[in-house]
Amino acid sequence: MLIQSLEVRNFRNIRECSLSFSDTYNLISGRNAQGKTNLLEAIHFFSLGRSFRTRKTEEVIAFEEEYTHLRLNGTSDVGVRLRLDIGIERSGGLKASVGGKRLAGLSEIIGLIPTVIFTPEDVTLASGPPANRRVYLDYTAAQVSPDFLGELKAFRKALRQRNSLLRAVAEGRGDGRELTAWNEIFVEKGAAVVRGRIEMIAHISTEAGGLIGRILQKEEHLSMEYRCSFDPEGRGYEEALRESLERAEERERVRGVTLVGPQYDDVSLFIGPVELRRYGSQGRKRLAAIALKLAQATVIMRQRGERPVVLLDDIFSELDAGTAGGVRGILADSFQSFITSPRPTDLSGSDLGRRCFVVEGGVFEEISGFPERAPEAP
Repeated sequence: MLIQSLEVRNFRNIRECSLSFSDTYNLISGRNAQGKTNLLEAIHFFSLGRSFRTRKTEEVIAFEEEYTHLRLNGTSDVGVRLRLDIGIERSGGLKASVGGKRLAGLSEIIGLIPTVIFTPEDVTLASGPPANRRVYLDYTAAQVSPDFLGELKAFRKALRQRNSLLRAVAEGRGDGRELTAWNEIFVEKGAAVVRGRIEMIAHISTEAGGLIGRILQKEEHLSMEYRCSFDPEGRGYEEALRESLERAEERERVRGVTLVGPQYDDVSLFIGPVELRRYGSQGRKRLAAIALKLAQATVIMRQRGERPVVLLDDIFSELDAGTAGGVRGILADSFQSFITSPRPTDLSGSDLGRRCFVVEGGVFEEISGFPERAPEAP
């Protein structure tokens, strides 16, 4: 997928802009809080139909405005031209269209513009809570498998229903007789989610394994290991999950919440024999997170036959010049990328086909290029 242009009106601090992009590098520089990440957020909106920064959609509307409008023009890898429009009203109205044809809702936009985004918070892929790694796996699998997305949605619905029923029991408002039916759905869909995650780990590990070595230009290897919280011990996932639910039934009824299942699973990350969460340095954890995001982009490309757009927010922070060059080399091989930094020198180089923008107060200006090095002190 290639994005040719983007029009933005009343999105965060971007009152109005119309930008055309390079098929390779698009570099955006500016001081903090000027609008760099807002531009990436606007692009990413076309991937999931929602923000990656907030669950409250109306928060993206510019202050004192009543609506925001986004329009993206792109071309798929098989040459199909797309024009997508998104409109959001502060009153709650939501509109989306493709080629002028109205869609039923923003959810129908999911998957039309595949994207992979890296933000500074993504370093927690290696060091943060298990939920971050589960989201990473689920997002990747959902981008390439409609079947997995369906199983994941069904599992989440079953989890919500179980928690609602258990909460009612704990508060004395019900006896939980409906739990039996939801238990079977929970077991079936939960097992499917685990299998889908494990299958996705195999694909990601294949791509991510050697990426760190390529970036550093030396022998390093990244590996992943799925940690199933209900421990199948050689049995089928359905059987193991069903038995875990039975053992936890009394505790769940007292506490009013589901206590077992894939919503508690985790993934361990290793560089060589070193488990990153426990023993990895901050630099290694950041490098692993970058490698995982690049591997995610490659898996989506190979599985879908469509290149995702890669959005990188301040990716070069704390990377030395050699490591940053290795990352740029991998990006140049395959993807259209949008890269931000508050330091123009992070974006310097002789890469061909790039476009450079500076932003201040939500206003973007295209320039001829960024300096090769920082100016010397007087």
